[in-house]
Amino acid sequence: MDALVIGEPQGLAGAVVRGLRRQGRSVLQATAADAADRERATWLLDEAGGPGLIVVFDGAPYPIVHELAGLTPADIVLVVEQRAAVAGGRRARSVTPRDADGLTVVSLGRAGRRWFRLGAGRMETLSAERAAADVLRSCGAAAASYR
Repeated sequence: MDALVIGEPQGLAGAVVRGLRRQGRSVLQATAADAADRERATWLLDEAGGPGLIVVFDGAPYPIVHELAGLTPADIVLVVEQRAAVAGGRRARSVTPRDADGLTVVSLGRAGRRWFRLGAGRMETLSAERAAADVLRSCGAAAASYR
């Protein structure tokens, strides 16, 4: 597999999977329960064939990302969805990890089935497909190395 996406299929994770497949990549989609502990995460990585890109939809304190970081050299993209009432148009930097070597963090605000870019002056709502395109652009440099 080229990529592993961990998140609920009916949400933004499903749109990211569709976007990666449109790019011609092989993708395995899993849920958070599939990577809930070290044993399951190891099995999932083996099942995916050691993907070069892992996109994770995870919430604080980001247990899946911490588990995977210790098990794989793959580039990990953490997608943090903040509810509109909590986000208030700003990134919660005190809680959200920062980009690091092998880790890209994408923060999006969410209101129901619509997303928006945090920190933008004018909040334009995005469909799942457009928000997924933002996620894929954010990891573009890392994702380009898997072709």
